Amino acid sequence: MMKTNKVLSVVSALAIVLAGCGTNHSNNTASPSAKQSEGSATQPEASSSQPAKETPQETLDPVELTYYFPGSPQKDLQTVEDALNKLVQPKINATVRLKLIDWGAYEEKMKVMMGSGDPYDLAWTAAGTNNYFQNVANGAYAPLDELIDQYAPDTKNGIPDMFWDAVRVKGKVYGVPVFQQSTAGYGYIIQKAVADKYNLDWKSVTKLSDLTPFLETVKKNEPNLIPWEYSQGGDPFLTAPPMFGLETLGDAKTPGDLYLNDGGKVINQYETPEFKEYITMMRDWFSKGYMRKDAATLKETSADRKAGKNALQIGQIDIDTLAFEQAGMEASGRMSQFNKDNHSYDLQFVKPLLTTDKAAATITAISANSPNKERAMMLLNLLNTDKEIYNTIVWGVEGKHYTKVAENRIETNPDGGYQTFAPWEFGNMKLSYLFEGDPKGGEVDNKFTNMWVDLNENATPSNALGFVFDFTPVKTEKANVDAVIDELYFALASGSIDPDKYLPQFLDKLKRAGSDTIIAEKQKQLDTWIAEKK
Repeated sequence: MMKTNKVLSVVSALAIVLAGCGTNHSNNTASPSAKQSEGSATQPEASSSQPAKETPQETLDPVELTYYFPGSPQKDLQTVEDALNKLVQPKINATVRLKLIDWGAYEEKMKVMMGSGDPYDLAWTAAGTNNYFQNVANGAYAPLDELIDQYAPDTKNGIPDMFWDAVRVKGKVYGVPVFQQSTAGYGYIIQKAVADKYNLDWKSVTKLSDLTPFLETVKKNEPNLIPWEYSQGGDPFLTAPPMFGLETLGDAKTPGDLYLNDGGKVINQYETPEFKEYITMMRDWFSKGYMRKDAATLKETSADRKAGKNALQIGQIDIDTLAFEQAGMEASGRMSQFNKDNHSYDLQFVKPLLTTDKAAATITAISANSPNKERAMMLLNLLNTDKEIYNTIVWGVEGKHYTKVAENRIETNPDGGYQTFAPWEFGNMKLSYLFEGDPKGGEVDNKFTNMWVDLNENATPSNALGFVFDFTPVKTEKANVDAVIDELYFALASGSIDPDKYLPQFLDKLKRAGSDTIIAEKQKQLDTWIAEKK
């Protein structure tokens, strides 16, 4: 699940992303590889509570690990940090300092830290936010293969091979992927109360433009609601390329995508008729008041989600309301992940697909400047194998931040001071307790977890699953193109400016920044990758 998840869950959950999604659960599927069965739902759930390398705690010098990750500010973060350290310190003689940075500031904060060479140990990253592949090209992260083999073989075996393939750059792993709900099915989410009140045929939607009459109904009749949620972390074209028949190569923003029905030719997604149609529709929606006036600069929407102010939003939806009903589970919808009283209908109209960017949608890296790389990997192993440690960083302290209502289900405390709603951000999500945002009955026989794990391992693979673009040859062009995108993209994609006037300017600036050079390099690397597969 991503920020997005996320996206919706990721867009929905994060990010808000992702993210959001992303979020948020993102919150993003292929047939299993030869070793994939090691991490399948039919295998025993990871449960080891010791580092893979049996090193007596008393032989390890004490160290302090700094761990950066994004999220909404949490009043009771210190309590969670203290509880986490009571579990971690006896196992690996390390104290963890949780550095939670607001979503809106996270990417810039990490850019500054990496640029200045400031030491830290672990950081959340992704194919999109805090761009993992670009950071690898810039030398920000440590290569991890030997550390994983020595200190985290259980973690390696608990994550399907296709997820590891998605984070390799030039054959090396620089981050541990979070095994989460990564299958990239897409659709939309609508408040159940709104759909029921106006008798909206929410099941009939097959594309984004079908939502226009729903948004108009909300605009006319519900002045306290925002008809359509939009933020930089929840832009449909970036978070849901398959919704437009496209697949991301490298990262979602950089020019150079594939059409899903043509896995061999790299194109500039911003020159496609699909993009022009999208921004034209968004201009219409923005002009009619379906979005916040500050949509172009809005980085995340967690406050609006918690307040139940968004009537409709995009969704990264691997399992929708109808699928849960068919499986005998009752789901309150992704909106309830932020506000348990705000139920939603979630409808998928783009079938699940596993793409490289979604398999790499949420990753934990170790800094190249970390003085404690071995201990950092030990901590990552615990987050991937120890259920108590994992759920402490995700959900907090039992009795204060949540109440256990069943063996594997909790109810969160909205007044407890710690509600990240981000099980997709840490470790292995198979370890997560279910909460009020997950389907009722899903905890029985681990039904819900087994359902999404199976979907991740058996859904349709993209044409370029496993292809990882190496940005190194075009680092300068990438930086220049990113500057152009930051300048104009979100204003265009939110409908805040006239596409007839500004799209030509956007495309011209991209070309002058080096977009054609990037696309040519992507084509070259893709051709090589395809040839090597034959």
